[in-house]
Amino acid sequence: MKDFIRNIRISIIRILSLCIKPLTPVDKILIIAPHPDDEILGCAGLIQKSLEENHRVDVIIMSGGGKSHSGCCNITTDELIRNRRSLSKNAAGIIGLPDENLYFLDYPDGNIDYSNEETKQLKKLMSDINPDMIFIPHQREGWSDHIQTAEIVKKLVTGKESVKIYEYCVWFWYYNYWHIDWGNARILKMDKEQHLKKISAIDAYIKPLAPCGKPYSGVLPKVLIKANKWNRELYFKVR
Repeated sequence: MKDFIRNIRISIIRILSLCIKPLTPVDKILIIAPHPDDEILGCAGLIQKSLEENHRVDVIIMSGGGKSHSGCCNITTDELIRNRRSLSKNAAGIIGLPDENLYFLDYPDGNIDYSNEETKQLKKLMSDINPDMIFIPHQREGWSDHIQTAEIVKKLVTGKESVKIYEYCVWFWYYNYWHIDWGNARILKMDKEQHLKKISAIDAYIKPLAPCGKPYSGVLPKVLIKANKWNRELYFKVR
């Protein structure tokens, strides 16, 4: 029943998206993802469109996603993280993001927090990149790592009012949250080639299997994957 409601909600959002303002990327874009795969699920179309328009795009992935196989198989956490980061590079290559624009931090998976020492590195990276536009997970993503990632970034840009902040959607599609801020919603439509590359990049994450036979990225709900393989991406302006 919950998946039925989820699919109804997704269909309604897709219909209403016909009236949403388009997202317009600006010069220097920074996407911050809690785990390897969030940047592709939420923003692969944005990355492609921005690069094609000669905007600079950087991606920071906060954790290695080391808990996606906790208690599942004999693979070590370090080996899992190495494999997931390799998948990140493969997916980035599919959509044209240069390796040097992809950064990995070592926040603990499942415990991303402002007090962690990695916040110093994140702050330095953000300062060096000096973006005009930052994309963070939606406030209703449901997972604490997603919510905390957004909160950390918002703290780090306090006082930098010239930086535009937008939320992107990954697990937003899965949770039956109905109070949507349509006034600040923005839509990005992919052309056929961009859409096919996004699907290929998602598959580059979810198809490779760990020794236990499950994807390195963990087993994601089918409704979540289907929603994120849409030929549009939904964003929300924060400021």
